[in-house]
Amino acid sequence: MESGSLDFLLIYIRHSIIRTRMKALSMLEHLVEPDHRRVVELNFRICLVYELVSKIRDAISYCAKAISLCKSRIQNLKSSKDALLAGIDGGDASAAEGGSENSTVEKELEQLTSILPDLEKKLEDLSEANPSADMDEMVKAIASMVIEVMPKAASFTSSQIATSSNGFDSSVMSTAATTGSSGSTVTDLGVVGRGVKRASIKPISVEPAAKKPALDSPSLQGDNNINSEVVPATQTDESS
Repeated sequence: MESGSLDFLLIYIRHSIIRTRMKALSMLEHLVEPDHRRVVELNFRICLVYELVSKIRDAISYCAKAISLCKSRIQNLKSSKDALLAGIDGGDASAAEGGSENSTVEKELEQLTSILPDLEKKLEDLSEANPSADMDEMVKAIASMVIEVMPKAASFTSSQIATSSNGFDSSVMSTAATTGSSGSTVTDLGVVGRGVKRASIKPISVEPAAKKPALDSPSLQGDNNINSEVVPATQTDESS
């Protein structure tokens, strides 16, 4: 296959990924709380694909949204943890501290806290790649839109947050040193190097259908299948 045809095919595949993930994001936002960790992850994945097709402003937009949602989630998890320890949801503090809900909340809180610096570093790298006088205003506008959905996220009780978190807390965090070039795949959390170790989010498993039937829909499964098929193509492009 000629180089020009291969480049066109890769661009087509990446745009298809964007459309698929945008559709998945729209569905997911109706199934879980607005700042759910899976929503944060999906926004960042869309950011990465936009970066691969050189749409830096769009990449910045989704990266900034992922950061704002991540901060919102961290704050809500801290409040949930405090509520569990205080025994607000029933039982005494010692029972809550040793319970599975508190363990789930703490695990997600630790993961998101470790992810946030990498998201912020990615936004910084993208901003440097596309310097603009109105960049700060755009990021602030995105943050203000996220703030509008925070009351809805905050309305979830600590039990709901813990239950929802438990459905997606099987992801494994790993670190890998990157080079100075953009050598990422669409599944990597850190893509721009500078010798910085970045965390990566691996696909997140879903609970059995009896607990989370809505998340096992064919649409979301199709999204996962597409992701697994196109990642090698992306790596081929970058290695060339």
